[in-house]
Amino acid sequence: MTTDDASARAEAERMFDLMQSQRRSTQSRLTRGYAVLLAVWAAAWAIGFTTLWLGDGIGGVDLIPAPVAWTVFGVCIGAAIVWSIVAGIRTGAGIRGRSRFQGMLYGWSWTITMVGTWLLLFGVQRAGLSQELAALLYPGAFALMVGGLYLAGGALWRAPVQYALGVVMIAVAVAATFVGAPVHYLVYAVAGPVAMLVVAVLLVRGLLPVEPRREQADD
Repeated sequence: MTTDDASARAEAERMFDLMQSQRRSTQSRLTRGYAVLLAVWAAAWAIGFTTLWLGDGIGGVDLIPAPVAWTVFGVCIGAAIVWSIVAGIRTGAGIRGRSRFQGMLYGWSWTITMVGTWLLLFGVQRAGLSQELAALLYPGAFALMVGGLYLAGGALWRAPVQYALGVVMIAVAVAATFVGAPVHYLVYAVAGPVAMLVVAVLLVRGLLPVEPRREQADD
């Protein structure tokens, strides 16, 4: 091997090490971001739905006036949505081309789905849906839609974490609906956050990858 060949090989090895280091750094940043996002949503669900459970005429314990309970719930969910949007923008910074276009369409899918779901439920309620069934149907429908959107996002970007979270959201929505009102608020307040935190722990410990394994991604 000539001196030039050895120099070229050493340079190639340095470039490979640099690429691997950057890849590990990106993976670590994505992992932390997803874990924090899960923790934020877990806190929002735990505080928001617990407040509804304690609301006067809403849940099973009449300790908090209904307007206060709904306000706290709205603030918690709104704050989690804002955090998700900011985190999504930061994660997608620097992405161009097809992936950026996919991300834009996926982001609009959330808005269209949420508005459409709310209008559909509002229409059903105007057609005679009782308050008891509305209290059961509203959170279940939105949780189901969110779960479906997470499944779509996980399939689109081949992200196991996002897909797993979609499965969790749908399972919690179904379980809470079968339990029935007003106990379903307690199910959302406990089962949802616990499931999210379990996914976050598996993610941080490396047992649930942010992205598919390299050999799978190349298939």
